Amino acid sequence: MPTNKPTAVVIALLLPCLAYAAVVALTDRVFWRTAIPDRKERRAAVAIRDNVTPFQKWGSKHFTWPYLDGYYDTACYCTQSRSNDCKQAFLACLDAALERHTEVDLFLLAHTNSFVRWMTALPQERRSHIRLVYNTGCCNLQQGPMWLRLGAKAYVGHPGISESPIFYFYFLRRWIQDGAVLENAVDESNGLMQTALARMEFVSLGETNTAKTTRATRAFCYGEKRLRFTGQE
Repeated sequence: MPTNKPTAVVIALLLPCLAYAAVVALTDRVFWRTAIPDRKERRAAVAIRDNVTPFQKWGSKHFTWPYLDGYYDTACYCTQSRSNDCKQAFLACLDAALERHTEVDLFLLAHTNSFVRWMTALPQERRSHIRLVYNTGCCNLQQGPMWLRLGAKAYVGHPGISESPIFYFYFLRRWIQDGAVLENAVDESNGLMQTALARMEFVSLGETNTAKTTRATRAFCYGEKRLRFTGQE
């Protein structure tokens, strides 16, 4: 049978478009790597992952580290284990970052946690260099005022027993790679998270409750909501 070359060419051209559409429909739009802002030298990031399964640890770092390493001047990633809570390593990384940089972002990738208590070990003047604190911990939204009193400029957290990894998937790239205003990054990520939860409810035939999980997961922001990754709007 002779090959229909025009048809084959059309199909070849359409396949990338269909693949892109599938990615958008199932996850999120493709983010092309953007140029690193000129003020990169001012910024550092410190992240900590709690002691979860090896696969969860791998997944968190595999997703997070390329953003931190690629867009911050200095980045540090700590992972807790059963025998080591990483307190000393985390505080050492954070203290060094706060001493050198004027803008330090913290990513607390952990279940319900009390890392905020560790901060009192650091000098008050250096804590004023903490810019954004994002906390995936369930019911840790209430820590917002505490972080602000300690010196952080802004805090993002979740109010209930949440599906925060879904929000984080959307939020990290919008905050860092898109350079969105913080409150806009939070609002957009909340909307995409709700859509993802609705899809999960549909696929699970109603075993999950979109409305209930959304209320528990919807992130809120304390502090300077007009921050951008590259500075104040």
